[in-house]
Amino acid sequence: MLPTALDDHTVAALRSVLFSADLDNPARAAIVSARRLVEPGSSHQERARAAYEQLRAVVAKLGASSRIAMDLTSVRSLFEWSAVVTPDLFAVLSGHFVLTAGAIQRLGTASSEQRSALARLDDAEYVGVFLLTELGYGSNVLEMKTEARWDPLLRQFTLHTPDSAAVKFMPNVADGEVPKVAVVAARLIVEGRDEGVFPFLFSLRDRSGTVPGVETHRLPDKGFCPMDNAATRFDGAVVPEGGWLSGGIASFDQSGKFHSSVPSRRKRFHHTIGQLQTGRVALATGTVAAARAALSLTARYASHRRTAGGKWMLDRDNVRLPLTAAVARVYAASALGNAAWAAIEPGENASPDGASSLLAMLAKPMLTWTALDVLQECRERMGAQGMFRANMIVDYIGITQGAITAEGDNQVLQVAAGLAVAANRAALLPRPAGQVPAWQRLLDLRARALAERRGSRGGQQAIEIAEASAAAWAAHELRSTCQDHAGAQSLLERVAELYGTGEVLRTASWHIVHGTVEPAEVRELEERHTQLVEELAPHLHQLIEAFGVTADLTPSAFATVNYLTASLPESWTS
Repeated sequence: MLPTALDDHTVAALRSVLFSADLDNPARAAIVSARRLVEPGSSHQERARAAYEQLRAVVAKLGASSRIAMDLTSVRSLFEWSAVVTPDLFAVLSGHFVLTAGAIQRLGTASSEQRSALARLDDAEYVGVFLLTELGYGSNVLEMKTEARWDPLLRQFTLHTPDSAAVKFMPNVADGEVPKVAVVAARLIVEGRDEGVFPFLFSLRDRSGTVPGVETHRLPDKGFCPMDNAATRFDGAVVPEGGWLSGGIASFDQSGKFHSSVPSRRKRFHHTIGQLQTGRVALATGTVAAARAALSLTARYASHRRTAGGKWMLDRDNVRLPLTAAVARVYAASALGNAAWAAIEPGENASPDGASSLLAMLAKPMLTWTALDVLQECRERMGAQGMFRANMIVDYIGITQGAITAEGDNQVLQVAAGLAVAANRAALLPRPAGQVPAWQRLLDLRARALAERRGSRGGQQAIEIAEASAAAWAAHELRSTCQDHAGAQSLLERVAELYGTGEVLRTASWHIVHGTVEPAEVRELEERHTQLVEELAPHLHQLIEAFGVTADLTPSAFATVNYLTASLPESWTS
């Protein structure tokens, strides 16, 4: 069994690697205060409705939605702690704060319509939603068919759904009791010409129902992430000129003629859709927070569960060793997530738009798939206990599955990111200064070799480039933090090495085929990897304690000292 005594100095140093804000920040406290525990037998609809109630409670604690949306530190904290504390709330944050309130502030012109929409969103009485994907058009949004037809005489747009493939699918707008402010992505049609896809703002639903020209159809319940998802179609819904979120790159003159400083329709779309990058990073780091919480709960359970012969479960190497390797992966994912946030945050250290977009596209698949792998490991190690919603793991898996698809399907993002890296000849990949360990050199070598490979590149090749680039970048970010945290430098260096050697071994066949390593070197890496796991396992409690998952954050019995008494009625244990 792991020792209970903790080195507070080491834990604090580790925690500073993972979190940009203090654990006692207002967002965390607001989420804990607003949480509504899901009663056994609650319906899908009841859980979805409760998420909106929690959203309003959080806003009441933290202030106006428009203010929160402009504070990326608050946005990040909301996503990461809601993922841990109340996953049902996590599912509605992006639409409200990032893709609606944030989009209005980033792309708007402060028109009366936009100011009015922000005012309605501020107390979350109206919830923000983003209608992007269509039934026949998912990640290929440049080909969407929903139209916004410009009327120069009335100076307004009307939204139209030309066929069933263009039906908006599947934003959360079905609940007739929850007013919604919507941002709708539609193809701007001016005098019969297609001027590209832009976002348009209007109140889709108020207390009296949907606005004229809009029809919604509730979709079946999902297996996770309870939301009031719907299919939506338009037949002449009116959007005033002030509801056009042009992003400052297009306008209509007094006669109603269209003008744009960006001639390419593709570039217009990418300029106005940039808010998606924040949503991608927020969702991705939220799933990693859920994975950290799951590891914390699983380790606590395993440290109090007896197995055959009275041996603690966590003392079994088939439990201890996989959890230790999972912790290293989560630290690497956390480091890459920190880099992605730094790239999109305003300030002198922010990355250019191209670099931040690329990092977001590389990070989201790596983070969410890492989280899913770790969560599945935790679910299985918990056995039957891991299936109960009260123990959180299944809800954590649910929001992670949702994030894998939301804000750009992971595989599609990898194809786009891989092609972007290749087009830049790997110029945007980090280049560590000075001497680097062999495992870091091999990760970098593979990423650059794939990116610089001659000839045409298909989707699968682009995916390989993206995966290799994300792994190399995560290792670089984690390793670079070691020097900045003297209190945990030695421990972090071994964590980084464990992650890095694991990634090299995962692709060892590539290195052997391409002559970058000899089979004997692979055997040495395998031995070193095993040694690292054994060395780090005794420190597992410190590495996990840094995650900050305290008993007040979760109803799981495994957050307490004795899960046996916490799981049973008091009368059974007295």
